[in-house]
Amino acid sequence: MSKAGLIALLGLLLALMPFLGIPLAVKTPLTVLFGIIILVLGFLVREERRWLLRALRGDHQTDAYSESGLAAQAGAQGYGKETPQV
Repeated sequence: MSKAGLIALLGLLLALMPFLGIPLAVKTPLTVLFGIIILVLGFLVREERRWLLRALRGDHQTDAYSESGLAAQAGAQGYGKETPQV
């Protein structure tokens, strides 16, 4: 089952939970558990969507770290070099 299908199913179960006649001692932990599962699945769906959109735009190639021109300029200005001791 897909993530979207699980989210819909758990949402339906949460909506019907008050009417199913489940004892309160079981209903409360189930409600919390279903809510946490929906939260995690929603986050995963969001990250998948962001990754897919970035891949379609071609932005996924810029994820790796690369030293910028500013770092090279800082080295040229003398930052990071040893200072002569007097």
